[in-house]
Amino acid sequence: MRIPKGIRNRLTGPRAERSELTRVEACFKFIKDELMVILIWIASIKLFVILYRQLQNVLIGVVRVGPVPRHVSFIMDGNRRYAKGRGMSVKRGHEAGGLALLNLCYACKNIGIKCVSAYAFSIENFNRPKEEVDNLYNMFAVKLDEFAQRANSFKDPLYGARIRIVGDHSLVSQEMRDKIKNVEKLTKDGADFTLYICFPYTSRNDIYHTVHDSIEKSLKEKSDLGKFTVSAFTERMYLDDFSNKCDLLIRTSGHMRLSDYMLWQSHENSDIQFTSTLWPDFGFIKFYLMLLRWSFFTSIQRYADAGFSIREKVISFIPFLANKKIALDSLPTAPLAVSITGEHD
Repeated sequence: MRIPKGIRNRLTGPRAERSELTRVEACFKFIKDELMVILIWIASIKLFVILYRQLQNVLIGVVRVGPVPRHVSFIMDGNRRYAKGRGMSVKRGHEAGGLALLNLCYACKNIGIKCVSAYAFSIENFNRPKEEVDNLYNMFAVKLDEFAQRANSFKDPLYGARIRIVGDHSLVSQEMRDKIKNVEKLTKDGADFTLYICFPYTSRNDIYHTVHDSIEKSLKEKSDLGKFTVSAFTERMYLDDFSNKCDLLIRTSGHMRLSDYMLWQSHENSDIQFTSTLWPDFGFIKFYLMLLRWSFFTSIQRYADAGFSIREKVISFIPFLANKKIALDSLPTAPLAVSITGEHD
């Protein structure tokens, strides 16, 4: 028997509605579950960041107990290989390198290091393809503005930093020179931390211009060149007060050469360290291990210069190893001398 249409709709309608509601509920449940997974993932990342920062602060507190370098310099090498290894454009590789420098500047400022210098662009880099040079120029201009804004923002860890762009600026455009002057003017009052960005720079060019300007000034003032000292020469170099010495020079990417950088500053007890890590991958932990090594050997060197002997200090705490001093008067009387040949005086 055929059921009338109106009765059939009444009988089947609620079931159809229930089926439709079940689908909607299942869909919402799926979205809720997936959203919960995403929220947990975000929360775990945030927790990881908080724990990492706490660990970083603890490690910084440890290294600040000992000596800390005054001037640290980086040869930032490996941006192109980093990009090539990840299938990215060269521009993205240089951007990753800029982020790595920013993070290390944060750490250095927090540690108490007074100066960081970075080999951003060598004069020899003008020989690279024009497209790459143009990309470096554009990215450098953007990063300059970013660093200047961060140095003037009290909410940023880089607040209070002074930024100096040093090198042969006659090789760059007038627009770039104006931007450099503006950035240096905006951050000139920074006294806590100084960041030197070497662009475009080589040590030979630095030394040449210092010699040229010193002779020109002496001839103009008719001063005695014989009284010209090394310290006076050093103060006229691009890095101002920090031209005298680089305490720790680090080069990434595995190449073991200075590439015409910090030739004047790397002397005496300067420490030069090389690592095979590409620059964008060079983070706080790897830098911290190098810094800890520098601090340890610098402490030993300073103790040695002060006449302090670690061996004698350790022995003094161990009674049976200590050399007991005996007064000459406390020794017994010497025995009578007897000749083994039987001869007498």
